[in-house]
Amino acid sequence: MKTLHYFILTSLLITPVLRAQDYNNEILMTIHDRQVTMGEFERIYKKNNSNTALEQQTVEEYLELFINFKLKVIEAEELGMDTTAAFIREFNGYVKQLAKPYLSDKEEIELLVQEAFERAHKEIHARHILIRVGEDAGPEDTALAYTKTMEIRDRILAGEDFSTVAKASSDDPSAKNNAGDLGWFTVFRMVYPFETTCYNTPKGEISMPARTRFGYHLINVMDERPARGEIQVAHIMVMVPKSMPDEKKAGAREKIFNLYDSLQGGQDFAEMAKKHSEDRGSAGRGGELPWFGTGRMVPEFEDASFALENIGDISEPVQTSFGWHIIKILGRKTYDDFESVKADLQSNVTKSDRNAFSKKAMIERIKKKNNFSENTRNLSAYYSIVDSSIFLRIWDASQASHLDNTLFTIGDLEISQKAFTEYLNANQGGRRINIEVFVNKKYGKFVEEQVLQYEEDQLPGKYPEFKHLVQEYHDGILLFDLTDQVVWSKAVSDTVGLEAFYKENKNNYNWEKRLDVTLYTCRDEDVAEFTIEILNYSKNKKLSPKEIQSEAFWEFSDSSCLVFEHRKLEMGDHPLADNMDWSQDKISESRTENGKEIFLVKNKILKPATKKLDECRGLVTADYQNHLEKEWIETLRAKYPVEVNDELLSKIK
Repeated sequence: MKTLHYFILTSLLITPVLRAQDYNNEILMTIHDRQVTMGEFERIYKKNNSNTALEQQTVEEYLELFINFKLKVIEAEELGMDTTAAFIREFNGYVKQLAKPYLSDKEEIELLVQEAFERAHKEIHARHILIRVGEDAGPEDTALAYTKTMEIRDRILAGEDFSTVAKASSDDPSAKNNAGDLGWFTVFRMVYPFETTCYNTPKGEISMPARTRFGYHLINVMDERPARGEIQVAHIMVMVPKSMPDEKKAGAREKIFNLYDSLQGGQDFAEMAKKHSEDRGSAGRGGELPWFGTGRMVPEFEDASFALENIGDISEPVQTSFGWHIIKILGRKTYDDFESVKADLQSNVTKSDRNAFSKKAMIERIKKKNNFSENTRNLSAYYSIVDSSIFLRIWDASQASHLDNTLFTIGDLEISQKAFTEYLNANQGGRRINIEVFVNKKYGKFVEEQVLQYEEDQLPGKYPEFKHLVQEYHDGILLFDLTDQVVWSKAVSDTVGLEAFYKENKNNYNWEKRLDVTLYTCRDEDVAEFTIEILNYSKNKKLSPKEIQSEAFWEFSDSSCLVFEHRKLEMGDHPLADNMDWSQDKISESRTENGKEIFLVKNKILKPATKKLDECRGLVTADYQNHLEKEWIETLRAKYPVEVNDELLSKIK
């Protein structure tokens, strides 16, 4: 009985899904030899007729537009436009852009953001010993550096003093003075592998060798404390260089305490900073400094800043290696609430070297999900075939022509040595390094590209919305290119056809009654009043605009005080003309426009007339384009048969 109930329940759940799939896969129309399903048409129709669309269309109205669109795309494909190098290059560029959101390492970024949030609650005091080895070092040099690091670690564990060993052995130049002591720091202050080792090493212990781009590090976590968060302050600074004579140092001290007394007396901090601070980088901002956390400033400045409790508090003068400071706290933020700091953390994660680690994690996830496997033995064949000529970009790739075994597989795809040889040949050059390291680095990048490309190729099958979007871009590019050839550019370049179209339809391009005017633009009201006075005075003398302009130039000793231009205006072309009584007024009212006075002078009234082609070329060209497109669509409909299932069409709401 339970089995029967399960069968009935499962049937009830599955049947609607199957019916929906059948409905979406039903053939609504056939255009030439292309079939359009109900799902495709309905999806595009609803997308273009959503509630936010400017103009709603019925299914029947949209059907005609859809058919016209499909006809043009089919014509472009029949002409082979989708096989040209230019199309493939442009289309692939768009596909890469569309794929980015699907190939983003969101999961890894989120994990790194959460990790950074947790680490932001703790500050670490550590010291280190560096044994330098380059990122591009060969296996032997790398092994030697690792061995040396382990030997030093064994000595310290056996009882030697860390500070003494750091001064004598560390390749960090600062160790000679600070014995490797890095002070207090928190998240984002060190390169990510170093930071990770610090946060994973218990207090008081010595880490195993940690590899960064600088080399191998031994890290001793000396202490831990709760994080102080970040703070923003302003400061007033009096500089005290080390070379400053003692009497001037005393003067600097006196100056900073005098400034402090003025602040205590009520003087504005920002104004005092602008006038007196010798940190010219911040003085103009009232002494304001960027936000900072532990490890960003010298310890004396940092400690004095974090010691201020309330926003607006001002410290007593504080001395650092740079001089004297008076500090005012402007803001404080902690990492108590994840949501409030998430955006800042994410920004820091994506800008830091963590970003490379998140990409690497994403690639590893793709590999694992698609059963990635590799044969590194087939890679080692390149160590003897590739030589130093590759750094000069003259390596002969034919030396590897006999290599055609499989390097790695992902999913159902096998990548051969031949493909890697082509990649090496196309990516020759670079800094001269160990050949084995060079080959391995190129191979690593090659694998990354192939893995990401494989994942990109799977996207249409995984994400229907991506598949549809790619198809829309494909069809859109073809539509644009072919329409440009057949309609838009042709209408512009086909002067004979355009003139013939104009002659046949010139009665559609007419001027209404127009006013022939002179538009005067005057420097100011004085020039406008003077010009109107001359116009009124010269009614019988009929002075030309040029002569009136000369009079104004003479009167105001300014060769730019008055300009004029002739215009022919229909009603609605200019507000001054619209407000005139064309049959009575000679001069319009004046108005201010862009700081200048303008007015119109009527010359004559022009009767309605047919526009010349040069007077309406833009409008005629647009109409000619519509004419060409209409003819083109008629040709396409005659060339490619269209069959529509009206019964299915009626089901679309």
